[in-house]
Amino acid sequence: MDEIDRQRFRESLSRATANDQFLDRFYDRFVGQSDEVAAFFHNRDMPQIKQKLLTTLEMLADTTEGQPGLCMYMEMLGKIHRRLNVERRFFAGWRKALIETVAECDSEFSEETRLAWERAIDHVIERMSDLTS
Repeated sequence: MDEIDRQRFRESLSRATANDQFLDRFYDRFVGQSDEVAAFFHNRDMPQIKQKLLTTLEMLADTTEGQPGLCMYMEMLGKIHRRLNVERRFFAGWRKALIETVAECDSEFSEETRLAWERAIDHVIERMSDLTS
């Protein structure tokens, strides 16, 4: 991921998260994908999970630069997901739901923006899934 993609990602994230329905729409979309995903989130602390997602998204672009502290954070997330028995196959649905929600909430969303999101997400998923496979 180059600096142009990182900038596109950051600007898109800022626009998307300015919509106070962004996190709710994302989780509605993601949880609605399957009974299995819905069961995983049943009786979870959704406000806390939403805040953690927002924090992670804010760090995502910087993680692609290989900053050690952020890479360690992503590795920790991978370990947590492994401990929670989150399988790699769920990441594809997570990615799809996230990009669809960004497209809905970012008024300037474009194909270039989509590619920037895909590159950032794929980098982090790969880093996390190395530990969850």
